[in-house]
Formats: sequence, structure tokens, C-alpha cells
Amino acid sequence: MNGSNQGERFNNMNMQQIPQSGVNVQQQNNQPLYYPESAQNYAADLYAQQQAIYNYNRNRMQEKPKIDRLMRKSGFAFLGICAAALFSMILLNPVANVNQSSAATEALELQLSTELGIGTLLLWSDEEMPAQDYTITHSSRSDSTKLYIWDYAAEDGDYVQVLVDGVPLGDPFMIKNKPVEYTIPSTGEVQVIGVRDGGGGITYAVHYDINGTTYFNGTDVGAGNVYTLIRE
Repeated sequence: MNGSNQGERFNNMNMQQIPQSGVNVQQQNNQPLYYPESAQNYAADLYAQQQAIYNYNRNRMQEKPKIDRLMRKSGFAFLGICAAALFSMILLNPVANVNQSSAATEALELQLSTELGIGTLLLWSDEEMPAQDYTITHSSRSDSTKLYIWDYAAEDGDYVQVLVDGVPLGDPFMIKNKPVEYTIPSTGEVQVIGVRDGGGGITYAVHYDINGTTYFNGTDVGAGNVYTLIRE
């Protein structure tokens, strides 16, 4: 065989072993063909997916402290609101402020007290109180004094009107646990007229600064109690 034929055979053998278009054409025992370019693309896709999962988890880990802080703040705010509501209920609920001392028990029996303060509550709910008229004798040289009137039991919608010497001091009003204050003459006749019964009878307390006494009284609709102030 001459030299030119040997060179041609060598070139043909090498051409059969060189991959064409990035594809390895060698195949043995019916093994699948191997595609380097497809493998590279698959690896790139897999890496991109793994990177996306990593970024997602990292972002979640970064956001979790913020969410935890927000939840803690929300929880503290909720607890604060609940505590404030409970505190307000305790303060505003007459049941929590009812005086159950021996002085309060005595005041209910005598229907008056020189010991209990203005605005004292004696009962959780209304109980009928006998109507009484009083004469208040004092030695004050002042021309005026203070009068305070309030509901010493439950606020149940009782309405009264206060008159001095037959003249109304204002329109009828609902008596509440919070005292209403009036300035009245130190002598004369004060009337507390029952206007509306919210249930259980109209009951109220009235305190006169001029003798430092609180009177716990009751009346009916259209009737009233008279307090006559006399200077000695």
C-alpha cells in the first residue's frame, strides 16, 4: 500500500472518532447517546431552581424576625387594650364601688349619714326607700350653700327635678352615680320631685354642705321630698 492510501485511511478513521455538532456518536451496548450541550442546559436550569429556592428561604428567614416583632407588638397592643377595657369596667362599674362598710349599713337604716362622702354608692340595685321630709337647721351666715344629688344604687333611668321655693333650678334630669352640683340659698325650701321611675322606685341621695349631711331618700312619680333650710 502506498503512502497516499495509508494517509487517507488514517484520516477516515480519525473523522469517525471526532464528535460532530457537540454530539458524541460513540455508543456501546445500546447505551443512550450523551449530549454535553443538553446536560449543560439541564445543569444550568437545576442550578437556577436551587438558587431560587435558596433565595426564597433566605428571604423568609430575613422576614421572620420582622413578622415576629410585628406579632409581638400586636399581641402587646391587644393585651393593653384588654387591660384598659377591664380597668375601665372596674372603675365605671358601680358594683365594684359599692360601699359595704358598717357606716353604709347604718346609712341605709337611718336614711342619712355624716360620715359617707359625696357620691357614695350603697346598693347594687334599686330597693324601695321610704319617702322622708327633713328640716335642716344650721348657724351658717353664708347666703348660699352647695347641694349634690346622685343615684346611690344602679343607674336605672330615674328622673327628678330640683326646685327652690317652688322655682325649678333646671329641667328634669336622669340621676346618675356621678353627683350633680347646685348652688342654692342657705335658707328656704328645696324640693326634689319625682318625674320618671326607671324601675324599682325613684331613689336618690342628696348632700348639703351647710350641715355636712347626706340624705338617702325615695319618692314616687309626681310626688317629692321637701328639705327646709332654717338659720338659727
